[in-house]
Amino acid sequence: MTLRCVRFLVMFCLCVALIGALHSSVALGEDPPSAVGPLLKLYRSGKLPADRQPAVVEMICVRGNEHDLRVVLDKVLDPAGMTAAVRLKAIAGLTDAAMTRKVKPTGDLAGIARLLEEKEVALQLAAVRLAGACRLAEARPLLRKIALDVDSSADLRKAAIAGLVAEGDAESEETLIALCDKGRPISTRIQAAAGLVGFDVKLAATQAAAVLASASPGDESGPLLDAFFDRKDGSDELARALEKVSLSVDVAKRALRTMYSVGRSDGGLSNVLSKAAGIAADLPPPTPEEVAKIVAEVPVKGDPARGELVFRRTDVSCMRCHSVSRAGGQVGPELSALGGSSPIDYVANSILNPNLAVKEQYVTRVFELVSGKVLSGVVIDRDETRVRIRDAQGKVQIIPTADIEEESEGASMMPMGLTKFLTRDELLDLIRFVSELGKPGPYSVQTAPRIQRWQVLSNPTPELVDEVPHLDHIRQFVLGSAPEAWSSAYGKVSGLFPLRELRKQPGRTVVILRGEIQVNEPGAIAFRVDATERFQAWVDAQPLVGESRFEATPEQGRHSLIMRVEISDREDPEFQVELIKPEGSTAQFEVVGGA
Repeated sequence: MTLRCVRFLVMFCLCVALIGALHSSVALGEDPPSAVGPLLKLYRSGKLPADRQPAVVEMICVRGNEHDLRVVLDKVLDPAGMTAAVRLKAIAGLTDAAMTRKVKPTGDLAGIARLLEEKEVALQLAAVRLAGACRLAEARPLLRKIALDVDSSADLRKAAIAGLVAEGDAESEETLIALCDKGRPISTRIQAAAGLVGFDVKLAATQAAAVLASASPGDESGPLLDAFFDRKDGSDELARALEKVSLSVDVAKRALRTMYSVGRSDGGLSNVLSKAAGIAADLPPPTPEEVAKIVAEVPVKGDPARGELVFRRTDVSCMRCHSVSRAGGQVGPELSALGGSSPIDYVANSILNPNLAVKEQYVTRVFELVSGKVLSGVVIDRDETRVRIRDAQGKVQIIPTADIEEESEGASMMPMGLTKFLTRDELLDLIRFVSELGKPGPYSVQTAPRIQRWQVLSNPTPELVDEVPHLDHIRQFVLGSAPEAWSSAYGKVSGLFPLRELRKQPGRTVVILRGEIQVNEPGAIAFRVDATERFQAWVDAQPLVGESRFEATPEQGRHSLIMRVEISDREDPEFQVELIKPEGSTAQFEVVGGA
């Protein structure tokens, strides 16, 4: 008998033995084999060190079967079973397992409904998401209560509405219709109309048109538009509904900017919004002759300093997709060195006609799901159970493979017509700025480790604003805040952060900012701050004492530089933070960038 035959017989016998064991375990009522059996045994033993629990719980949720997930859920439902941080991680892991792998804990899940009544906001929000992912019938009354409660936070109401959409029953649909009523706050109406898209796109479009017709320019319409973009023919249905109502010029302009900022230039909707905004409809891409004329004007009339201001404008949305000095969006190419390696005509064509040449790693994929949703983005990775994509807003979306009905190649996420919001001079300035990136001078590639990406605390509490906060306040209201409480802002190419962009009113404005540092080898790190404004600084909860140069010795891992800045009424308030390795220090570190 050959060696190949022997190997075949051994593998055959092993398979027979495994099948027999599976049948025996089912016959005896035992749990099926687990991919995380050893980890689960260690977790159940109670001997797992506290610092390893988060990683083990995450692995069980990622790889475990329904019986493994039951063990985690039982710990979650036991108030003494986990620390608050691990509990939140476990709930998020259970939610992801239900949504991505379609695996839920075995047995009765009614206990999840009790978590919806928790007082801790972060825990309640996580529980609402879990209840929606599990389509928990017992949670429906509480989800409706949260959605209808005028005192519910926007995030909590959004999660409750998502849960009602997942339930998909007639009573949930009626709840959303009620939330679209004119007597409700406009933010609630926007969330409810967006939720209705999951029930009936045409009905949702009618409600959405009525909401936008009564909206003011300051109302955020993005979530509503996103809901229609995520449905096949959704934007066309919304366009038809909007043709029957009257939108204010500024509401239409903001909706149009939002549409382009997320990589969409749908013809029907763009035309309706452009008409309402009094803006010309999208023009065809410029001819080579027109591009050549623009390119000739750039060195003569373009100003890179003004162009950087255009690049940073929210209505142009360049930084939503692109990063400079590693700070900004990750949807499109990093631009720090672009001008040093690309001629002006390449830069101009990339801005004016983004579909002309899309690099392979930025080609988008469009996924039509069995539910009717349509998602698009750049694929990060995929396996047999899910696909991870990064959409035009920089968000990572996880798509279960089982939910994909059709997949196709998409267009560039930088839409045609984005430059319609620019004057001729602004366009020349923008092209000049991008074409200078990476060249020697003020827009060269930065080598000093400066914090370029800052996160801004959206609604700081009085304890943080009215006076210099105590360490307990830093721990509770800053370090203990939810990820949703922060939004990103970015320094200029030079590293200077223009605080004027954060000033919400004349006079003194106090902002809480956070930069991040990854320490790979512990040791002393110096922070040099150049600022026109008064500030206080902490590394995590450790106050930094000094005037403009501070030192700290953080342990290995990721750390936060917290800054409380009092923005004055001066014309150009700004600051910059550079990290320095003191002589003799063993520290190895890097500044965290990204979106």
